[in-house]
Amino acid sequence: MPPILSVQDVSYVFVDTHPVRALDGITLEARSGEFIALVGPSGCGKSTLLRLLAGLLRPTEGRILFDGRVLRGPRPDIGLVFQEVNLLPWRTVEANVRLPLEILGTPRAEADARVREMLDLVGLRGFENAYPRQLSGGMQQRAALARALVKLPRLLLLDEPFGALDALTRERMNLELLRIWAHHRQTTVMVTHSIQEAVFVADRVWVMTPRPGRIAGSVSIADLPRPRTLEMMAWPEFGRLTQAVRSLIQEAE
Repeated sequence: MPPILSVQDVSYVFVDTHPVRALDGITLEARSGEFIALVGPSGCGKSTLLRLLAGLLRPTEGRILFDGRVLRGPRPDIGLVFQEVNLLPWRTVEANVRLPLEILGTPRAEADARVREMLDLVGLRGFENAYPRQLSGGMQQRAALARALVKLPRLLLLDEPFGALDALTRERMNLELLRIWAHHRQTTVMVTHSIQEAVFVADRVWVMTPRPGRIAGSVSIADLPRPRTLEMMAWPEFGRLTQAVRSLIQEAE
């Protein structure tokens, strides 16, 4: 079966007073339902690559194929969650989650059912009428995740979604993310600065070099069984995999 996502020799140059080559010759693939984590040093172009995958930017060189077709712009079947939740403060949780369906013109009855399903899935039933300011950081990220998932995307892109949370909340959110991912099994690409987080959530971890970002290599996490538990972080195999990712990063510097 061909990959659902194929990045083929993609480069990206920011054109300003002094052009900056952010990405150089990126090639990678993701299979349907696969969870990919993307790690690398700050400034290596991870977030830029994610915006290219979302269709928010166009490659300077190379091309990106999604489901066999060249990606030329944003698509309703691609969802994106940023570290900054970007919830509209004047809309309730329910109204924030409903927003993508309003934009797509989804019929009211179908939209109602989808919003209820997603609020249940992310554990926010009972908070439908709350406003973002009334939610904890973790709950805000749950709402942002529900908003991305309500479109039933085939590709979910996560840009450091839990980077602003404390360590304990971040661990809980990783467990919640994997529970939600197991429910729909959409192809997922997650940018993170945490090697442990990358190994914990992913099927494969891709490592990027310092700018201009290139792919230094990947580490398969297939030997770590699912469902994942926090206890696995103490396993020798988990330590071996995190060290393999860390070694790739160090070799690329």
